[in-house]
Amino acid sequence: MIEVTMSTRQLVFYSCLGLALRRVSSFSLPLVRLNSVAIFIFAIFITTLSSALAATWLMTLYAGLASELRLEIFVSFWIGDLGGVLMFIATTSLFLDFYEKENKYDDIFEKGLVKPLALLLVISCATTLLFIVTGLESDVSRFGYLILLPVAWAASFYGIRFALFAALCVNITAVTHYILLGLTAYPAIELQTLFSVNLAMAMLLGASLEERRLAMFDAAHDPLTQMLNRRAFFQEGRALLERCKRQNRNMAVLMIDLDHFKRVNDVWGHEAGDLVLMKVAECCRKICRHTDIQGRIGGEEFVLLLDDADPQQAYAVAERLRLAVEEVLIPGSSEYISTSIGMSHLLEAEDDLEELLRQADLALYQAKTAGRNRCRSTALSPMPVEIALT
Repeated sequence: MIEVTMSTRQLVFYSCLGLALRRVSSFSLPLVRLNSVAIFIFAIFITTLSSALAATWLMTLYAGLASELRLEIFVSFWIGDLGGVLMFIATTSLFLDFYEKENKYDDIFEKGLVKPLALLLVISCATTLLFIVTGLESDVSRFGYLILLPVAWAASFYGIRFALFAALCVNITAVTHYILLGLTAYPAIELQTLFSVNLAMAMLLGASLEERRLAMFDAAHDPLTQMLNRRAFFQEGRALLERCKRQNRNMAVLMIDLDHFKRVNDVWGHEAGDLVLMKVAECCRKICRHTDIQGRIGGEEFVLLLDDADPQQAYAVAERLRLAVEEVLIPGSSEYISTSIGMSHLLEAEDDLEELLRQADLALYQAKTAGRNRCRSTALSPMPVEIALT
């Protein structure tokens, strides 16, 4: 009876926690924003306290728990629930990241595997050393929090996902070493507290770094299309142009304007127009390389800077983009959007970005006056599509 009651208690409390979090407007998943992480940890803190109080009351009611043991049982239930919930959430978050393949962890491993793997090795060695040197309940209480340092390092440099992974490694390594070393005095509450603080710190510090990254991304990108905004585009575009000049590389500028886009907003509404812009931005991302630069500089105007692309290559890219945009269906209709593209090319060492954009805009005007849904280049006469795509 008591086992069923305890299981029901957990189901009720944590189901209510999930339902309550869904109604908090400032809370969102995945757990990346610092505000969401803080709300989540506070909610878990309150819920586990309430659940532990209920467990202690139930133990007293059904098992006749002695009054002098109530505080110890309450703390045991609370710390156990707190550590268990945090561990479950951390594991589930990482599993979903890998399973859904939404996060490829490029932010962690883009500069190589050496530093992240070395960090995990440091975590493992530090945990091993701690339990070899101490091995006693009092010493774990006194020195145990030293193993929080590598987790704090992971959170500060790599963000919340790697911090959670590092915290899980610490917790699993600690339990494994405790078992393998045959330590008999098992300080359950001390270790569970350590695990809970470990995970909570990883979430908060990691989310703090992610918050800074997101703030920098938001400041440089258009919120609708996630392409560079005008200011960031000119900043990164000038840097790319200077690199191309210095290294004697080609560069092409593609000015992209959607045909009759005002009609989309007027007939099908601005929501349909926003969806079209998002789909066109996705088409741009698919045809670009990671060294190219993409920006939204006007309502329906996009610009691509193609790194190390000669006029023929740029024309082929423009045609692929034009054909891709032709397949974008206007939401709520049976009609498709089309685009006109003007191109300019880095031919003179004195050309600046503004001049290249002006030339591309003139080529775009030629594409519009020639009938729209076509490409024009300042360096090439109109090319047949079958030649451009080869």
